[in-house]
Amino acid sequence: MMRMVAVACLSVFVHLAVAQTKPATSAADTPANRLAAAKRYLKSVPPMEMVRESVDQLAARLPEDRRGEFKEALAKVLQSERIEKITLDAITKHFTVREINALAAFYGSPEGRSITKKFSTYMADVMPSIQQELSKVLGELHGDSH
Repeated sequence: MMRMVAVACLSVFVHLAVAQTKPATSAADTPANRLAAAKRYLKSVPPMEMVRESVDQLAARLPEDRRGEFKEALAKVLQSERIEKITLDAITKHFTVREINALAAFYGSPEGRSITKKFSTYMADVMPSIQQELSKVLGELHGDSH
């Protein structure tokens, strides 16, 4: 449930970025143009940076004396080319050229980079309260049904 709310919050940010950002070109929404736009996006948001951040978050859950070993082991097996291919395939499958250009503009901007860095701590602050409210409402609904 926490993941669903996080995705919903992120989609609001992306929606705002798409609504407020005019793409540099109005290229036709073709597979080739999506791929070109996705490659430009990946220059703004390198996939391996996101992977490294995820690895750091996972490592933080381990005992301190195991974190370095964990990071080194993953660094040896994670292939940046494979991560980039996975990302390109998904972006071009799910987003239009205009949307990809808006993502690149947003995440490539100083504000977008700043938001990205702060988003996980923001969600950590918000999610416990949202979960508590959802549990309360679900409890009330469940109690009313009997």
